[in-house]
Amino acid sequence: MPELLTTLQQQIDVLEQTIKTAELTEYQEYYFDEQLFFNNKIVTDKNFYLEKIKQTYQALADNVKLQNLEQIIFLSETLVNQITALSREIATHKLRHTKATTIIEETLAEKHSRHLDYLRRLQEMKYELELSPEVMDYKKMAALDNRIHRCEQEIKKIEYDLEDDSLHVDTY
Repeated sequence: MPELLTTLQQQIDVLEQTIKTAELTEYQEYYFDEQLFFNNKIVTDKNFYLEKIKQTYQALADNVKLQNLEQIIFLSETLVNQITALSREIATHKLRHTKATTIIEETLAEKHSRHLDYLRRLQEMKYELELSPEVMDYKKMAALDNRIHRCEQEIKKIEYDLEDDSLHVDTY
């Protein structure tokens, strides 16, 4: 077990060096599952996520000393997922940033349509999961419910903006 902790610590150190040397611009939307980093607000500083990873690592190391098997399993999975998520974010950041600057401005109606399509696909995924013959995967179901909720919230915001725009047009 100490070798695994050492390997994880080395991965965290490499991640920290990558963040320090990379030229990363801030972003203004979620790129991580809120539950993965135990955070429900938009944080633009990648060092925040690095600190969350270090906290998870420390909790894992403490539980290894206490030989608390359930916590070791949970924290190990969480830590690996956190490291993977932040590594993927750093690796794809430049590509996503470049892509974001070249996207042609879409109208609110197009954005609304796109989000309705997202919602339809998420609901189909949930329906398929509910009908699957194997044992119900409650984690996947909860994640889908969370994504559906966020999608519905975004659709409501867009509909509010559409309504607000139509009121402004009518007054002129």
